[in-house]
Amino acid sequence: MAPPLLPNPLILDRPNLQSFYFFDPAADPPQWRPASSSMDITINPDSHQHHPTDKLHLITWNIDFQVPFPQERMTAALGHLQHIFSHSSPTNTTRGATIIFLQEMISSDLDLIQETPWIRDRFYITDLSPASWRRSSYGTTTLVDRRLDVHRVFRVPYATSSMQRDALFVDVGLNFPSALATPTAGGGEQQGRVIRLCNTHLESLASGTPKRPLQMKRAAGFMHGHDTTNPGGLLLPTPHAEILAGDLNAFAPEDAHLPSTCGLRDAFLVLGGVEDTEESYTWGKQNPAWFAGRFPDARLDKVLFCGGVEVVRLERIGVGVVAKMAFDGGDRGEEEEDDDDGDEEEEVWATDHYGLEAEFLITSAASDSF
Repeated sequence: MAPPLLPNPLILDRPNLQSFYFFDPAADPPQWRPASSSMDITINPDSHQHHPTDKLHLITWNIDFQVPFPQERMTAALGHLQHIFSHSSPTNTTRGATIIFLQEMISSDLDLIQETPWIRDRFYITDLSPASWRRSSYGTTTLVDRRLDVHRVFRVPYATSSMQRDALFVDVGLNFPSALATPTAGGGEQQGRVIRLCNTHLESLASGTPKRPLQMKRAAGFMHGHDTTNPGGLLLPTPHAEILAGDLNAFAPEDAHLPSTCGLRDAFLVLGGVEDTEESYTWGKQNPAWFAGRFPDARLDKVLFCGGVEVVRLERIGVGVVAKMAFDGGDRGEEEEDDDDGDEEEEVWATDHYGLEAEFLITSAASDSF
């Protein structure tokens, strides 16, 4: 079994290979183990059968790292994700394998993810700790349905980022059903092609406006396959299909044009969505009271794509999800008389962002060029 890949020192604007992790229930004690690709995983092969990749179910969600009660809020978020995932089980053929992009993860979030039974049973995770992040306070992580054939995981730290942001990529092997597989020049079926998935968190706020175009362009270069090697000689394949999603922090008017200028299609607009409508906003409705009104509602979170893939559905998730905080009503003086046992509950938003849930069809068409 491959040892964990060492992420440091990180090379800016270049792909930095890292391990991902699978849960081994037969280990003593049961534990998460590292892998560099699905070929490293030999335990319980029946539970790692590669799923046909004609469909993909994608979720992206930013869980605010700054506000109090991080464990309670992340627990509520994971409960919401479990509810969604329960409708995309292996017996449900209407959805493809699931990928979950998470932004603003902190160390305690990673601990909770590792301890969650449904994640242990069904997903690989890209991070057990902040070791692969440029800063230890928060970062991105991705959960990958273990029925998918993972070829590699790599990060591209943005050189133009004062907030230490990056793009987290997962290459998944194409496994077309026989009905969609098309012959290659050599007469065989498609082999070796990948779907490249990018989880990113672009620079925040107005101060990040000049940096976001450079970051998006850098990520898009890897999506289109323009960047194929790194200084260590790693050869990256040109992907057949590409999906990028996350918190793109699209605060400024010029941010609206970034996807198209980088050759990426915006799932919300492709499906008929209209900018600056109540249905478009993913941020602003669930801010803490002290922050409310400082910025207008915005569509900060987006799902973008290119190549041999088409979006068929996009919805917001996480709307109204709260964590219930118990406290001793006796600490509130007279209010304890309204509660017989002295215990009361207070609700806090799980996060300030709505998430996005998308369904994609992978097509047999060749990747588009840009």
